[in-house]
Amino acid sequence: MNPRTQITPDPVQLACDVCGSRNAREMYTAKDRLRNTDEVFRISECRGCRVLRTLPDMSVAELARYYPDDYWGGPEPSQKWIESSQAEKTGFLSGCELSGGNILDVGCGSAFFLRALDASKWNRFGVETGAAAAAAASQAIGSDHLFAGFLTEAGWPDSMFDVVTFWSALEHTNEPRENLQEAKRIMRAGGTLIIQVPNASSYQARLFGGDWFSLDVPRHRYHFSLQLLTRLFSEIGFEVYRVSYFSKAHNSHALRQSLKLKLNAGSSVVGRGLFYLSLPFLKPFDGLMSAIGKGATLTIAARSTNYGS
Repeated sequence: MNPRTQITPDPVQLACDVCGSRNAREMYTAKDRLRNTDEVFRISECRGCRVLRTLPDMSVAELARYYPDDYWGGPEPSQKWIESSQAEKTGFLSGCELSGGNILDVGCGSAFFLRALDASKWNRFGVETGAAAAAAASQAIGSDHLFAGFLTEAGWPDSMFDVVTFWSALEHTNEPRENLQEAKRIMRAGGTLIIQVPNASSYQARLFGGDWFSLDVPRHRYHFSLQLLTRLFSEIGFEVYRVSYFSKAHNSHALRQSLKLKLNAGSSVVGRGLFYLSLPFLKPFDGLMSAIGKGATLTIAARSTNYGS
């Protein structure tokens, strides 16, 4: 769907967790790409901090019905597949010159990322809300290393972790600031926070609007830009030191799916033809856009400092 030409005030029931404002303006609308519902959701810009939010507000219980059973994966894969599928993440970790210590993965799913790490170097912990995924993670890394629930409920000790990661997780929560504050508390001074989220200021977000595949409404509650995250990190006590806009796993796939929807390739003969004609050019084009800082995925490493809340 295209952005509306008239942007009207959009009262918000719950305050923005980033800045506390209760006012937003509707930018465009979007539908659930998984077709769980025909409902239309609003993507609105907070008038206080300009973060994009999915509205209406929903409780955890309300959101649960939009997650299919296989959202975080299917049958148990081989270790070789796990290591291959997580190579982008483990590569980013290595690129930050991080080679061992206590590591916590928030929203760890079945713990594939943790299982791809060398257990002789990394003391691996996870947090997961999904019951089936948490059970699989618990079996893989040990029940005493897995908290089934939310990070803010886990109660890990102060300064316990060297690294805390949110791989495609922060955008799913209604409380991003609260989660980052908790990550700060449980991280040692100088420790590293790694977050991967869809890039709300990417060329894909601007080009496709409500048809952007990575909006993933209503499951994604907040949609972040680098500028906003850098400011939020600084307020909490993190300093960004590494950024990537490229993701082999996400970027070109999101581009293909977004373009397919935009061209109505599922039902339009012309749209389908244009879509197939474009396929050879999508990866090179996306690679170029990622190289100039407009890629559809943000992966950020930030160091815990002595300031902030």
